Amino acid sequence: MHRDRTSVPTDSTSYARKSDQRAQDVLSLLTGHVALQGKLILDLGCGPDPVSKGFWRLSSHIVGIDSSIRYVRNARSNSSLDLVLGDGRSMPFKDESFAFILCNDVLEHVREDGKLMDELLRVLCLKGVAYLQCANKYQIIEPHFLLPFLSWIPRPLADIYLKVTRKGSSYGECFPRTRKELLTLIGSHRAIDLTYERALMKIKTLNVQSKLLLRVVSLLREILPDRIIASLGKHFSVIAFLVFKD
Repeated sequence: MHRDRTSVPTDSTSYARKSDQRAQDVLSLLTGHVALQGKLILDLGCGPDPVSKGFWRLSSHIVGIDSSIRYVRNARSNSSLDLVLGDGRSMPFKDESFAFILCNDVLEHVREDGKLMDELLRVLCLKGVAYLQCANKYQIIEPHFLLPFLSWIPRPLADIYLKVTRKGSSYGECFPRTRKELLTLIGSHRAIDLTYERALMKIKTLNVQSKLLLRVVSLLREILPDRIIASLGKHFSVIAFLVFKD
């Protein structure tokens, strides 16, 4: 699995949020759908500050895997996860090893997402569940660089956009997906779309990273109900799915 966030300015992105807050976001979405108590959990592409460390009250055995040795070292210093250095496209785990897999903000950093999904489903137990969260190609404010419409435009123009705004030098490591592409990746497996619920949660709490988008949402809340805003916003929001291996 190739995932490189070194070119992403993490001080101004969603990745800068504390992992415990991001964990609470995920747990809120899982409520009523998945029970994690006592389950063996895999944090796929765990990064340097694993979101899953916020699940410790629910499970005593959480495994994190990442392809970056620097991320694994950082994660080891601030979490109690069992950490593995490895490629998500070819993981060193037996078939059906995990009851729950967290794949949070990883797919948009992997070009070969089909291989990653095949491996995820291989190591997921029968009757297991995976949570997938992925940047949406049609997000109005791109979540890594917080620039309007960055992911909408052709990649060469995106690189120029980053350089002109002094936000970065290349958009080459980001591959946001459309909802249709993610559904194609999931294939015939049963899935629940939690994108609307996630958008509604963000609107209600005003937990929005972009200051521009926060102002827009705050203005819309003066004239429209939260549910209407979320219904419209889900088409331009981070995509979130639960996938069931029935």
